[in-house]
Amino acid sequence: MELSLSNTLREIKFSRRRIVVIRSLKFRRVLLAGVLGTGAMTLLMYGWPLIGFPRMDILAALGGVFPFHISPYLVGALIHVGIGVSLGLVYALLFEPWLPGPGWLRGALFSIIPWIFAITLLGPLLQTASDFFRGREAVAANPGVVSNPCALRPVNPCAAVQTNPCSVGAANPCASIRNPCAAANPCGASASATSGGVSPQAMSLMAHLLYGVVLGIAYKPSGG
Repeated sequence: MELSLSNTLREIKFSRRRIVVIRSLKFRRVLLAGVLGTGAMTLLMYGWPLIGFPRMDILAALGGVFPFHISPYLVGALIHVGIGVSLGLVYALLFEPWLPGPGWLRGALFSIIPWIFAITLLGPLLQTASDFFRGREAVAANPGVVSNPCALRPVNPCAAVQTNPCSVGAANPCASIRNPCAAANPCGASASATSGGVSPQAMSLMAHLLYGVVLGIAYKPSGG
């Protein structure tokens, strides 16, 4: 009897806490925080060449799988921002109320979750989406549409199916200037575990941590 009463009281407290979190949620602040975090992350991913690291072309990777007759960067930007705002909403509802520390630390801790997703599942999901929308023949004709800059083992989007361009002694099929995929090649000369020895996973982690820090600072459920 006492155990049942204790469980009931615990459920009531949890329900009240959930109601308080939902009531304190400020959607405009979540929207702004998600956009700011995504913007900061994107600037870092495309700004890596400024410090000698390869660019992480996430917009082309996200937008290139859809057979729309518009720029894949436009489609990718819409998807990228949508994901960033959605993650901000998840953070505000489920993680911000109980994660420890100041806002920037809570956001950084939360960003580990989407980072793990990015380096493990993003590549296969992009490949599946590309197969679904375009079919395997279309994928073969356009090998640069599913380059995942965060994959654990970055696949060269310009390589022949039978060749591993990252293997020892393998010729790089993206070396040609006329290769339209060369700029997004994560295995290119400027991206061999990166020139400074930084892996794509580490670069992705830094980008996601920046997203989380900006998200945590920008989102304040009450006050300000």
